Amino acid sequence: MEQHVTIKGVRSGIVLKLDKDAPFDDLLPQIAERFESAASFFGTSKIVLKIDGRNVDEGESGKILDVIKEKTKLRINAVLTEDKELQDKLNEAAGKENELSEAEKDKKIDALEEENAKLREKLAGLTGVDGRYAEIHVGSLRSGMSYEAEQSLIILGDVKNGATVTAGGSIFVIGTLTGIAGAGVYGDKTAFVMALNMDPLQIRIADSLAISEDQDPVDFSKTGLSNSVRHVDNGPEVAEITDGHIIIKPYDREFLENCAFLNDKGD
Repeated sequence: MEQHVTIKGVRSGIVLKLDKDAPFDDLLPQIAERFESAASFFGTSKIVLKIDGRNVDEGESGKILDVIKEKTKLRINAVLTEDKELQDKLNEAAGKENELSEAEKDKKIDALEEENAKLREKLAGLTGVDGRYAEIHVGSLRSGMSYEAEQSLIILGDVKNGATVTAGGSIFVIGTLTGIAGAGVYGDKTAFVMALNMDPLQIRIADSLAISEDQDPVDFSKTGLSNSVRHVDNGPEVAEITDGHIIIKPYDREFLENCAFLNDKGD
């Protein structure tokens, strides 16, 4: 199936780019697929949604929001479109939807506490993530596919746009990374993500999140949205936390000599 839908994350929200010539009914299944594949990484964030590439009417925008609500736990605070009047209506509707009664708030808090208790129980059973051990996956991961590893992870292939990989340790992609990668998922801030060709949709390390630059430049000066991760097509690269931010840098001798994740193991 020809792809007519792309989603790009930026610091303050998500850009949903739609093919201007494709029938709208053909776009909805692809919108659902894109958001469902990235749902675990988007989490329950409050975001601004920008619909780009084509004009949409109120009914079409409503269907898009329904799909996002069904496939993710995102909370849409505002919607940006080319139609200012429509944008105001959608923003008003989104604001009403985000208003919760006290009973609903208590219910959500109870659910989060239960989820946290299960996570603490799982973490208590772990003996720790040792970066000297790694799983190896042979082959590329296509859109919609995911792979999880408790230790570090080596992918002998590509992680394509729409695919997701997560690991308790670091991630090594011996190929091109254009999908979503999450390293140090149990809280290891020294973990990193390496790829021979680094162009990810999204990278998460421990509790830090970075979103890739838009490949098709968009003027966000009027929306408050901005790009957050520098991409340099210059050989193998690595993403790691530096001074509290995820930074992409060359995967070279200097990195290997100073990498805490690699050098602290086995001491």
